[in-house]
Amino acid sequence: MAAHLLDQPRLISALLIGEISYDAVFVNAAKKLCDALHVNISPCEIETMMEEKKIDLIFGSLSSRNEHLYLPALKRARERDAHVKIILFLQTDQLSMLDEILALKCERYLSMKHESEAVLDHFKECIKTFLDDSYLAERHYFQTLIDFSIVSQTDIDGNITYINDNFLKVTGYEREELIGQNHRIIKHPQTAPEIFSDMWGTITQGEVWRAQIINRNKDGSDFWAETIIIPFKEQTSGKILQYLAIRHDITNFLQKERAANEISRKAQEQEQLAEAKDAFLVLFTHELKTPLNAILNFSQYLYKHMPHIDEVPKAKRVYLLEQIYKSASSMLENVTNILDLGKLRHQKLHYNLTLFNVKEAILDVLEKHAALAIEHKRMLFFQSDESGPFITSDEYRFKQILSNILSNAIKYGNSIVEVFLASDSEKIEIVVQDDGKGIKDKEEVFELYTQSASGTGVIEKKGTGIGLHFVKLLCEGLKLEYKIEDSPLLGGAKFSLTKRLKEQKNV
Repeated sequence: MAAHLLDQPRLISALLIGEISYDAVFVNAAKKLCDALHVNISPCEIETMMEEKKIDLIFGSLSSRNEHLYLPALKRARERDAHVKIILFLQTDQLSMLDEILALKCERYLSMKHESEAVLDHFKECIKTFLDDSYLAERHYFQTLIDFSIVSQTDIDGNITYINDNFLKVTGYEREELIGQNHRIIKHPQTAPEIFSDMWGTITQGEVWRAQIINRNKDGSDFWAETIIIPFKEQTSGKILQYLAIRHDITNFLQKERAANEISRKAQEQEQLAEAKDAFLVLFTHELKTPLNAILNFSQYLYKHMPHIDEVPKAKRVYLLEQIYKSASSMLENVTNILDLGKLRHQKLHYNLTLFNVKEAILDVLEKHAALAIEHKRMLFFQSDESGPFITSDEYRFKQILSNILSNAIKYGNSIVEVFLASDSEKIEIVVQDDGKGIKDKEEVFELYTQSASGTGVIEKKGTGIGLHFVKLLCEGLKLEYKIEDSPLLGGAKFSLTKRLKEQKNV
């Protein structure tokens, strides 16, 4: 154990009062025995002195000439600090306030008549008692700190020369297994080399190094420790002699902190999910309300005119019935998507694999979205090879994927939506791009209840917020690669859908 840690000197501060403080021989001798000696202090200054400084001992003499001056000051000193030691030499045959002086309950009362020759001896004895008591108290204090810490000492090369019992208790090693071994014996493989470079760079310069570091026990388990490494130097040359490492096991603290952080993170996620669900319900009811209003209004119109239905032009009747059918189909599609999404998330959706023509599937989806494009004043363009390629997949789900992508492009574009189909011997690729504002959060847009945000960060509330999440899960189920990026051609969003033909047999 490095003696420097336990053998710190105790600083003693004393205050001399009365005639003794004017004895130059005594004062000079007393100054050598304590760290701070205050002399020639008037009674009225004692209280101020004790407010400003820590006084351990009040040592002096009282006589009939000064007792009435010092007694009130000593009473206040005792009231201020019950632990201050007071030793008084008394001229008992001349004191008129002896009873009050004895009421101070000083540590020692001495007779000036019989002990005047031994004043310095009594002062020395008192200071020695202070030092002995303080040393034992401080040694006990420091030893308690050491006993509850994980302590090791090494030579300048890091070889262990001392460990305390707590080090053995925590790491599981025996003392003989560690003495003489390099401290790397408890090094954890996860610790980056840069940490040890920083450590050696610091302590070899004679500076104290602190860090939270993970260590490895004998049984392979981990423990985190708040670590302080102190270099001890030779006092004259400054040469480093040894290193003292003091650790405090913070494993439980970190585990509790991480658990609390995890609870907080999950609570935050739940809060965000709840907010997203609330927003979804608002949007979804809006998505249902629009076609439902159309169904109610158009069917109500036809119902009112049923007695004279022939008076309503046939073309108008057909148009109204078509709108009722489309609105009902839109509602059914939204509800079906939500039901399918639940199956997808629980991996209970079954796929019906068939061989179909990709180009024909795309044309079918484009035809069904023609009315939506007209409603939003978008122009649809389609470009492909002359003969469409064939793939083995679930045609219905494939069209669902493309429908969601195309619907998003129409809703978020400005005027143009382009669809490209290209194929070679290795893959088939479908690209849908628009001239809208693009999508800022290209990863988050695939998460549940997330809607498109433009580069300005403004969320545009169009659709239910489940479409691209639905696309993501379907693509993963059908082994289709999907990617969203900025369109260099139109400036909006570009969605790419790729099918690797070599994976046909595995789908």
